[in-house]
Amino acid sequence: MTLGERIKTILSERNIKQVEFAETLGVSANYINLLANGKKLNISDTLAKLIEETYGYSSQWVITGAGKKEASPSFSAAKVEFLKKVQKMPDDEITALLAFANSLESVKRTFISEI
Repeated sequence: MTLGERIKTILSERNIKQVEFAETLGVSANYINLLANGKKLNISDTLAKLIEETYGYSSQWVITGAGKKEASPSFSAAKVEFLKKVQKMPDDEITALLAFANSLESVKRTFISEI
């Protein structure tokens, strides 16, 4: 299976368009099109790792086609979905989410110290 076929597999299995895939990964839609159509034959380790973290496909499989297709389950489906949404948010909303996450940590520390 070629790199282009692996990219098309990801798009098909996740039911997403090249444009959405590109936006989520922070690359151009043209770049994804070149990959998917076999006009670009290599992908960077960084981009493959981002695909792994975002979509759950092993970076090794994305790059070479070898090994397991699915990455080790470090992210649940809910985390992957949440990360996709966060990547599309404006900075002010991300700042609010970060404040909320920090407040959760503070609450956890308070309850743990009371035990």
